[in-house]
Amino acid sequence: MRKVWQFLSTISDGDAVSNECLAIASLLSEKGVTNKIGARYNHLRGTNDVKKFEKAKRELAPEDLVLFHLSVGEEMNDWFSDLPNKKVIIYHNITPASFFRRYNSKLAESAEQGRRQLARMASCVDAAVTVSSFNARELEEMGFPKPSVIPILVPFSDYRTAPDKQRMAELNDGRTNILFVGRLAPNKCQEDIVSVFSEYVKHYDPTARLILAGSSSGTEYYAERVKKYVEALGLSEQVILTGHTSFAEILAFYQSAKAFVIMSEHEGFCVPIVEAFFFGVPVLACDFAAIGETMGNAGVLLSEKDPAKAAAVLAEMVRNEDWREQEKARMKQELGRFDEEKVKERIWEVLSPLLGDKEADA
Repeated sequence: MRKVWQFLSTISDGDAVSNECLAIASLLSEKGVTNKIGARYNHLRGTNDVKKFEKAKRELAPEDLVLFHLSVGEEMNDWFSDLPNKKVIIYHNITPASFFRRYNSKLAESAEQGRRQLARMASCVDAAVTVSSFNARELEEMGFPKPSVIPILVPFSDYRTAPDKQRMAELNDGRTNILFVGRLAPNKCQEDIVSVFSEYVKHYDPTARLILAGSSSGTEYYAERVKKYVEALGLSEQVILTGHTSFAEILAFYQSAKAFVIMSEHEGFCVPIVEAFFFGVPVLACDFAAIGETMGNAGVLLSEKDPAKAAAVLAEMVRNEDWREQEKARMKQELGRFDEEKVKERIWEVLSPLLGDKEADA
C-alpha cells in the first residue's frame, strides 16, 4: 500500500511550517491515506509518531509519495532531489542570505545553500506547492512546474484555548499594548518597529507598551542590537522583548493588543498577520514581499518606512473606534481566504492525482 511521507528539517510546537505539516497529516488520515512524518530534529512536546530522519529514510518505500517542506538549506534537501519517488515540494521561502551576513555567518551560508538546492529541485519534482504568489514567482523563475498557490494551513481551533492568566493580568492595566510576534531576526526589522513606537510614545501615547514576542535563537547579535537601541531611546521600561515564550502567553499578547505593527522586509507569507486578524487586532505594515498579499483588503499598508508618518497612522488606528469597528468586519472577511476546510480541499486536489490508486478516492 502506498504511503505518504512528509519530511522537514525541524518540527516543533507553534512553528508555522510544523503546524502545516501536522495539519496535512491530519487531512491524509481523514482521507484514509497511511502517512508518516520524518524530521532531523523533533522538538514537539509529549509523545508523537515523528520518525528521526535516518530511520524514516530507511522505511521509505519506492512507491511512496514524498512531500518535502523546504525553508532552510541542509543536506536533507539534496537527498530529496535524488529520490526516485514521486515528489512534491512545499516551499515556505528561504530568507535571503544578505539579511544574516552581519549577524550569523552560518545562517547566511545555510540560506545560500538552500537557494542552490532549491534551484536543483526544479527538474525533479512532480508538483510544487507554495503559500503565496510571491513565493510562486521565485519558483517559476527557477523553472519549477507551475506552482499551486495555497495559503498555509492555520490551526484556528488552537487559538480558542485559554491565554496565560498571569500575562493577561499584567497587560490589562489600562495601557495601550502594541504587538509584534515573530522571531527576532534582521529580515523582520524589529528596530524599525521600535522607531515607530518611539514616535508614537513621544507624540501620542506616553504610557504605551510595545511587546516584541519571539525567540532570538541564532540571531542573538541582532537581538542585542535591538535591545541597545531600545535602551538608547530610553524605552527599556516600555518595550518587552519576551524571548522564547509559551503559546498561552502568545494568546495573552494577542488578546490584550490594541494594534499589531510589522516592518518586515522579507516574509514568504507571515502567519502572525492572520493570527492578528483572528483576534480582531488591526495590522499596520509596510508593503514588502508577501505582506500585502497576505493582508488583502484589511489592515493599513504603507508604501515606505517613515517612523513619524507610521506613528500618526498608528495613533489613528488605536483611537478611531468607528474605523476599528469597520476594520473588524474587513478582517473577518479576509479570514475566509484561510478557512481550514477550504485550504485542505485545495491541498487534496494537488495530492490525490499523485496517489494514483484507490486511496485517492477515499
